[in-house]
Amino acid sequence: MLYSGPGMTVPSFWRSRSSRTTLIVLLLLISFATAILLALHANYSDASQRATAESVLRDYSALVADEVVRRSAAEIGYYGYYPLITAVLHEAQQPGGPPPAKTTLLSSSDAGLKRAAGLARICFFIDPASGRTIPPQDAQNHEVSDWLQANVPSLATSSGNSAYQVFNTQIAGAPRTFVSASTHGPRAHARIAGFEVDLAALTPWFTTAMNRQPLVPPSLGHGRVSNAFVYVVIRDQSGTERFRMGPDRPPSWAVTKPFGDTYQGIFSGFTVAAAIDPQVARQIVIGGLPPSRWPFFRGVLALNAVLIVTAILQLRREMALQKLRDEFVSSVSHELRTPLTQIRMFAETLLLDRVRSQEERRRSLEIIDREARRLGQLVENVLEFSRSERKTGSLSKEERELAPLIQEIVDDFATIVDAGQADFECRLEGGLAANVDPDAIRQVVINLLDNAVKYGPKQQTIIVGLEGRAGQAVIFVDDEGPGIPPADRKRIFAQFQRLERDRRSAIAGTGIGLCVLKDLVTRHGGKCSVVTGDRGGAKFVVELPLIAPAHSGVREKMELSP
Repeated sequence: MLYSGPGMTVPSFWRSRSSRTTLIVLLLLISFATAILLALHANYSDASQRATAESVLRDYSALVADEVVRRSAAEIGYYGYYPLITAVLHEAQQPGGPPPAKTTLLSSSDAGLKRAAGLARICFFIDPASGRTIPPQDAQNHEVSDWLQANVPSLATSSGNSAYQVFNTQIAGAPRTFVSASTHGPRAHARIAGFEVDLAALTPWFTTAMNRQPLVPPSLGHGRVSNAFVYVVIRDQSGTERFRMGPDRPPSWAVTKPFGDTYQGIFSGFTVAAAIDPQVARQIVIGGLPPSRWPFFRGVLALNAVLIVTAILQLRREMALQKLRDEFVSSVSHELRTPLTQIRMFAETLLLDRVRSQEERRRSLEIIDREARRLGQLVENVLEFSRSERKTGSLSKEERELAPLIQEIVDDFATIVDAGQADFECRLEGGLAANVDPDAIRQVVINLLDNAVKYGPKQQTIIVGLEGRAGQAVIFVDDEGPGIPPADRKRIFAQFQRLERDRRSAIAGTGIGLCVLKDLVTRHGGKCSVVTGDRGGAKFVVELPLIAPAHSGVREKMELSP
C-alpha cells in the first residue's frame, strides 16, 4: 500500500517522483519565460528599427512641408497677391475713384492680372484722414466694414517698406484674409486700398505650386518618388482644409508645420501637414520601412504556451496514471495476500495434521482449491491486461452454443463463492451459437460475477441471462447492489478506474476487471454496457454477434498485430 495510515509518511520513491515532476514543470515555465524575453527583445529590436526608419521618413516629410510652404507662399504671393494689389492700388491713386469691381479685374487684358483677379472676393478703399471706408455695393456683412475701419488704417504707420500687408483673421467665427497697401504721398493724403481673398480660390493655386516639380528632391528619391506618393494637407487659420493631396489618412510620421512669416507672413496662421507614402520608403530609407513582426512573435508565443500547457497536462495525466498504477500494484498485492494467506494457513494445518476429522480435512482442501482458483482468476486478469496493453493477445474462436457454456461457467464460479454470500439464477435461452473463444468468454462472465458478488449485499440473488435480440446474443448479469451512477457508466470500463465510494470502502479491487472485459468483448466484435437493473442494482450487458448458419463448424484464430 502507498499509505497505510494517517500517521504514515510518503514513500521515498513517490517523493522523488513528485520532485522530478516539479522540476520538469519549473523547467517548462523557465523555457516559456525565456521565450517571452526573446520575443520581447526581438520585438524591441524590430520596433527600434522601425522607429529609426520612421524618424528618417519624418525628417524627409519635414523637408516636404518646408518645400510646400516655400512654393505656396512664392506662387500666391508673387503671382497672385502682388499683381492684384498693384492693380487695386493704382485705382486708389485716382482721386475720388471707387474701388474696382472683381468683374473689371477679370476682364483685364493682362493674363497675369486676370488670373490673379480670381483670388479677390471684394475690393475696398480706406481714407485714413476721414476714416471713411468705401466697400462695394455687394458687401452684405457690415462686420467686415467695421473690422476694416478698426484695423487696416494702422497699415499707414506700420507697413514700412513692405509692398503690401496680409491680415489672416476670423470675423464672426469665419476665416477672413485681407490684403492691403498704402498709396504714396503725404500721410494726410495717403489712401489705403486692398481686397479680401476668396479662400476657396486658393486651392487651384496650391495645386499649381505643388505640381511644378516633385516635392521630394530627386537626389533623395532617386528620381522615382513623384508627388503621387506624397501626402499634403493645408489648413487656414480656422483649421479649415484648403488643399489636400494623397490618401485620406496620413501615415503616423506625418509632420505639421506652420507657414509662419514666410514671404512677409502672407499665410500666417496657416499650417501644412506632410508625409511620404510608405510604399516608396525603400527608395528613401535603406531597407525600407520594416513591417511589424509583433503578430508573428505573438503567434510563436501562443504556440509555445499551448505546447507547454499541453506538456504540463500530459505530465499531470502521466502522474495520475502512474498513481493509478501504484494503486493497482497495491490493490493486486492486497488481493493476492488474502488467498495466499488462506492457502498457506490451511496447507500448514494439513501438513501439521491438526484436523480432527476427515470432514475438516476435506473442508480445508476445498478452501485451498477455492482460493487457488480465485488466485488463478486474478492472475489471469493481470496477464490478459498486460497482453492487451502490449497488443500481443490472441483469440482462438470456435463455434459454441452459449447457453451450456455460460451454465458451466456459473456452476464453476458458484463453487468458489463463500457459503451464503450469493445465490445464482440462470435464465438462458437455448439454441444461440456464436464464434467465441471459450476461455475469453469464461473470463468475461467470471469478471461480471465477481463484481456482482464483491459489490452486492450478502445473500443476494444474482441473475445471469442469455437471450437473442436482433442478431445479437445478449448476456447480462443483474445484481442487487447499489448500482452504477449514470455519470460513471462509461468511465468504469477504463483501466484502473474505480468509483470513489469503492475507493473509500474496505472492498479490494484492482480496477482492471472491466477494462479486460471490454477489451475481450470488443475483440469478439461485440460491445458492453451497464444499466440499472429491475431490482435497482447494476445490470451489465454484453452483446456478441450470433453466428450465421453458413459458418457452422468453422474454427478460426485471430491475433492482434503488435
